[in-house]
Amino acid sequence: MGISSKAKKSPAYGRGMNLRDHRGGESKHDWTFWFIIGVIAAFIVIVACVYFVRRHNALDKTYITVGEHEVTQVEFDFFYNTVVNSYVSQNSSSLLYMGLDTTQPLDEQEYIMDPNLTWEDYFVESTIPFIQQVKALNDEAESVGFEYDVTEDYDSYISSVESAASNQGVSLSYYYEHSFGKYATESRLEPFVKEYLTFQAYYQQLLEDNAPSDEEVEAVYNANPEQYDTIDYRLYSIPASVEDDATEEEITAAVDEVEERANEMADRFEAGEDWRELCYEYANDNVKESYDPEAETDPTVITGGTSLTISSDYFDWLSDDSRKADDVMVYRSDTNNACFIVVFDSKTAYDLEEDSADISGDLAAQAVSEYVDGLIQNYEVSDPDRHLNYLYIEETEAESNTSETGTESDTAETGAETDAAETAAESDTADTGAESSESQADSE
Repeated sequence: MGISSKAKKSPAYGRGMNLRDHRGGESKHDWTFWFIIGVIAAFIVIVACVYFVRRHNALDKTYITVGEHEVTQVEFDFFYNTVVNSYVSQNSSSLLYMGLDTTQPLDEQEYIMDPNLTWEDYFVESTIPFIQQVKALNDEAESVGFEYDVTEDYDSYISSVESAASNQGVSLSYYYEHSFGKYATESRLEPFVKEYLTFQAYYQQLLEDNAPSDEEVEAVYNANPEQYDTIDYRLYSIPASVEDDATEEEITAAVDEVEERANEMADRFEAGEDWRELCYEYANDNVKESYDPEAETDPTVITGGTSLTISSDYFDWLSDDSRKADDVMVYRSDTNNACFIVVFDSKTAYDLEEDSADISGDLAAQAVSEYVDGLIQNYEVSDPDRHLNYLYIEETEAESNTSETGTESDTAETGAETDAAETAAESDTADTGAESSESQADSE
């Protein structure tokens, strides 16, 4: 029976249809809403799980093993960052010249001395013997009954960390994380810091125990006095102006010209003219400001030079016993395309009574270093999860070379088996195959 036109138009019919449509819309809307909530909740759970797994691995899981000691990631990160922070502090003025930018990730910067390593690899490699030394000396300190109250040194260490964070205007938690590792906090690092401080104390004890006698110090000095006697002198360079595409004849002529100028300057100085005025006059325009005679300091002055720091090109001349103040020499360097003017100022003999601590300290440090090197031989490093990338550089290179060799061998064999009638056609195929294999090897 059909629905009458009146029924269709009745308010009751219309409300019934709208109610069903409305409920259907609400149901669909509710399903979408709860689906989105479920996805968000699942995402949060996954993120939380990943965080807690990583946190557990960093705090509790063995990262590497050193001897019989299991080292966690938090502990490794502490020693790693101690190495990095020390290196950066000691070489702050020359980091950019060494190709190290501390504002960029270390694992993205090639290590200057080995293109196969990154700076991170280099610091990781430096961290391993550091941890070995800490473990070995602390084990020995305990075995021999070495007593050391770490409290005062630990309080001082924590105070220095707090001061550093304050000076940088960051929170203490931020400073710990960015200076010692992602999961570093004061409480988590406390046992490692105390272990490190104990290591330092025992190392100092070993230095004292291995201090040489006065006779040993004197013998070392007498055997090589120029390594300890110091020389004060002045050094000024006049570089030749040489184009990148200059010929050997043009380079020689340019160096001849600056040698003539250097001798002229030296003669004028010997005749009594002011050294700093001459330096300013003979300097190239791009560096003249550096030699301003009115400036407080003279950039040519070098103090405390020894045979270890002075160039062998003019060390013998400077160390000659007949040398007197304001003696001057000109040294030509074809390697550097420049001439150097050297002025002797003074020589100071090493005072065995006042300064013997330098030689004594060097001898003690050498003895302790050799002793510690022997100890750490028993502290082998195990890295089952391959965290120490530098260990596998040679292995990776060997695998790459093997792959390339195998590809070339296969190609050669294929070429040898071809018929004379098919040589031309198969030659193209072999070349294409070889290129494909090499590309694959490169991508691996």
